Order: sequence, then C-alpha cells, then structure tokens
Amino acid sequence: MTTTTDVGQMAKSKAQLQLDSIAVIGLFTGPQGDSALLRMRDGAIQKVAAGDKAAGLTVLAIDDAAVTLRDNRGQTFRLGLPGDA
Repeated sequence: MTTTTDVGQMAKSKAQLQLDSIAVIGLFTGPQGDSALLRMRDGAIQKVAAGDKAAGLTVLAIDDAAVTLRDNRGQTFRLGLPGDA
C-alpha cells in the first residue's frame, strides 16, 4: 500500500480539528459512489453520501476535496479536510 504525498502531508499537518463544529475527517470517491466521514459536534462519527441528512444539513455533493452541504435556510457551504488549503 502506498500513501500519496498529499495524504502524508495532511497527516503531518498541525491544523487542529475544531471540536465545537462539524468537521470532515474522511473523503472517499469511487465507482460505488462518493461518501464522507463527518465528526459531529457531540463527537459522533457519521458516514454520509449525497442526499443524506446530518445534523439538520443536507449533503448535496461529495468530491475528492470537500463535502457540499445545505442548511434549512437554503444556504450552501463546503467543508474540506482539516489543514487542506
């Protein structure tokens, strides 16, 4: 198994995970569909795919860089991995 340079650099990143907000801790893309691991405010980990709901947010899309979410007011935003520019 080989670790890509990007993954290795992110693993060594000094970026801190904000524990009081939802955070992306994993992104998975592949032929069976894209999914992500989200860390909830309470520390629970939830695996999500497009169309799923998490903490009152709807997952609109997942790509190799971020998760796109929509809140109940219709505002959309993207969450990337910690330390990812």
